[in-house]
Amino acid sequence: MLKFLQKIKRLLIFDTYGAIATASFLICLISGIVLTVPYDVTSPYESLSLTLIANPGAVFFRNLHYWSAQLFLVFVFLHIWDHFKTGSEKNISKGVWLRLSVSILFVFFVMISGFVLKGDADSEQARRIITNLVERIPLLGGIISTGLFGNENNYQLIYIHHIATATIFLVVIIFEHARTLWTKYSTFLIALFVITILSFIFNAPLHNNVNPVVKGPWYFTGLQEILHWFSNPVFIIWFVLILIITVYLLKFLKDKPSQIVKKTLFYLFWIYFILTIIGFFFRGENWKWQTPWQESLIVESGIFNMGIGFFNEEAFHVSENNIPVINGRREACLVCHNEIEGFSPSHDTQAIGCTSCHFGDPFTLNKNRAHKNMLLIPGNLTDARYTCGTTDCHPEIVSRVNRSLMTTNSGIVSVDKFVFGESNNLDSLFHIENIGHTIAESHLRDLCANCHLGNKKTETGPITQLSRGGGCNACHLNYDKHSLEGHIKYLSKSKTDTLIPVHHPSLDLNISNEHCYGCHSRSGRISTNYMGWHETLLDENEVVDSKGYKVMEDKRVYKFVAEDIHHQKGLVCVDCHTSFEVMGDENTYLHEDNAVKIQCKDCHFDKPENTVLYSDLDTESKKIFDLNRFQYSDKPILKTINSDFPIVNTFIDEDGFAFLIGKESKEVYPLISPGQTCTKGSTHSNISCSACHSAWAPQCIGCHNDFDKNTEGFDLLENKFKKGQWVEYAGEFIAGLPTLGVRELENGENNDKKIECAIPGMILTVDKNSYLSDDFKSFDESVIFHRLFAPSSPHTIVKEGRSCKSCHNNPLAIGYGRGELNYIIENNKGYWEFKPEYAPNKNDGLPEDAWIEFNLNTTDQNGGNSTRTDFRSFNIEEQKRILRVGACLTCHDENSEIMQKSLEFGFEEYIKTVSNECILP
Repeated sequence: MLKFLQKIKRLLIFDTYGAIATASFLICLISGIVLTVPYDVTSPYESLSLTLIANPGAVFFRNLHYWSAQLFLVFVFLHIWDHFKTGSEKNISKGVWLRLSVSILFVFFVMISGFVLKGDADSEQARRIITNLVERIPLLGGIISTGLFGNENNYQLIYIHHIATATIFLVVIIFEHARTLWTKYSTFLIALFVITILSFIFNAPLHNNVNPVVKGPWYFTGLQEILHWFSNPVFIIWFVLILIITVYLLKFLKDKPSQIVKKTLFYLFWIYFILTIIGFFFRGENWKWQTPWQESLIVESGIFNMGIGFFNEEAFHVSENNIPVINGRREACLVCHNEIEGFSPSHDTQAIGCTSCHFGDPFTLNKNRAHKNMLLIPGNLTDARYTCGTTDCHPEIVSRVNRSLMTTNSGIVSVDKFVFGESNNLDSLFHIENIGHTIAESHLRDLCANCHLGNKKTETGPITQLSRGGGCNACHLNYDKHSLEGHIKYLSKSKTDTLIPVHHPSLDLNISNEHCYGCHSRSGRISTNYMGWHETLLDENEVVDSKGYKVMEDKRVYKFVAEDIHHQKGLVCVDCHTSFEVMGDENTYLHEDNAVKIQCKDCHFDKPENTVLYSDLDTESKKIFDLNRFQYSDKPILKTINSDFPIVNTFIDEDGFAFLIGKESKEVYPLISPGQTCTKGSTHSNISCSACHSAWAPQCIGCHNDFDKNTEGFDLLENKFKKGQWVEYAGEFIAGLPTLGVRELENGENNDKKIECAIPGMILTVDKNSYLSDDFKSFDESVIFHRLFAPSSPHTIVKEGRSCKSCHNNPLAIGYGRGELNYIIENNKGYWEFKPEYAPNKNDGLPEDAWIEFNLNTTDQNGGNSTRTDFRSFNIEEQKRILRVGACLTCHDENSEIMQKSLEFGFEEYIKTVSNECILP
């Protein structure tokens, strides 16, 4: 075995380390001279990218230059160690040994300066690190740094030092040390052969400025790892100085101290080698720890990009003028895809190229290499920080979106876990992508978990009613007629067809209601409510040719009830909801209603409370304003009252009138002040606008859930099939006026109350025995039952408010459920009687659609439960006050003088003046 290893060593080490280093240096020198022709020091990155694309010969010499430099570095240090091992440093004169010791710095400088001269992201980072280190040298640091590296973004001085100053110094040192600049022909030819083979197989690296992993050269990553652990790098300067002095002093040390120092240097070398391995293979984006085999987004730009394209015929025929410059570099993608159209101006290929979104290799005309590691659908949140969220695009937005409720689904998770008894807190924070496989989490995975922005879009094509998630695409992806036709044609083509689509879908601010529909047509169903459609339990075959019904893409059947007046006028969702609501505002919210900042009073007021000028807009709002080409930058713009977010599509004219411009319709809408009924007196000041103006709300009752262990299910979070499936059985879908509830608002020292809409959030039973094993089944408590109402913004606003009786004489509004609520007067005394429409639920004895019990004699003030800790049903005292007004309305018309005056002067005060004939409960 030992003899075999010795043969291998003789084969690989065909001459002395010094001779191989000299041969490598000569090859590096000659290839460097050739590279001065295509290389442009005024725009290095562009010239190198052009070389990679269109000059295979220059690519070969660049690879020769790179690999010969690497071998030179390796064998220089092996040669130094050879001197240490034999003790031959003592035979070298003091002057020569001094210059040899100092030349270590020159070897490093000529290597790192060559790396910097690439002008890519890796190079710029390495230059900043080195200049920062040099500048920390006491007294002379700034002068030395400027003298070596020049001014930032100017490569002229460092180029001169690389090709002349440092190189000439090394030539002198090599000649002085070896007394020759040549080696044996065999050594030179073998070195040339090995380096040529490497140059044909592996390209010298050039960062594509897309890859989020930015590092220095391999021999530099050990230093980066050290700097990662120490906040003050000054000690490195001293360490390097001491190291050079130590190497020089080795000549003068006796054998024993010399051996100790050499062993120390040996161990330091291996420590640095380990740090280099860690830095090169185990550090990723922002120097975060990662394993080489860890699954991650691959954006290739390193030395393992194989092949130089000698056999790529296109490289010999393409003109330099046909390869556009994008972001400071040439991009070969646009040689083939030069006729692509359909982009918004901000995302046009002439502005950002192809690889900034789709990755791939921009430095080749070879189709297979260009498309290697391409990202077919950019914009998913798994890769958004590398595409949409880079520093040149929208970095702050991606971080916000990842924390937004549209991504985390925290409220949905916390409520579901509360219902299943896995949490006793409705306000716990969760992230849908981090849930496991508990019973509640399995329920979420089966029925809910695909409605979040983190759900990946995996198929090309437009956003439809069936779309779920997709990151940035969910809102911003748009196919016009041409791009849709091109997409269909492209999908139908054969594998041998070379058809290149020319119509690309657009990424823009044309966010239609269709973009919101996929997720927001579920649960509270605000998308369908807004359009006026109410879900039914009918089958599509039952409504063929039936007027007033509609079958959606998922085959659910809807009945038309009444559309929201804003939809009727042509407003879309984003006309009201701002970017800071939809994409997050850096805050972490527990529930959806906490994240919504827009209020009716932000647009409907007697006098504007909160405005901002265009010049004072934040960058994002100003960009949205400009992209929509609004023409009122000289006028005040409305802001939300609660959060100061600009409503950029609004303005106030010279006469003080407020207007809103539809982002999709482009129509100008006057913002109407609230009616007199809404503002008359203070009696109804704590009632939300939607509580009165919502025409209807969807209400689902009698919901039952069980787990079928034998059915094939589908995990909506991991998008894969599995065994077992949660099944939801709906009881009845109803469209009608919503129930009302009380929101407890914490405003400083005062706890205000707001009356808001409420709908059944979860009136449901869950069959525990369907998922428990036989050993844990229980026949006494085999069912989980909850009666939880949820606050709702139905999005069914109409101009006319609901009548007084619809609140004060309506058992559903108060929370008792549907039925007959009658005021009975007997023996000069009045009392209320309620006959429910629905039979009592066997689990709690309340009518199926009720929130609370009808019992005005109880002392229990807790009332009904809700899915929020700050939202509740009316307590007993509030119920009595509501019904006290209802008693009056049994005789007096709501528009009568007496009822109108009760609004104006306050009901409790006014009834003190009424006739004794009025009998109140």
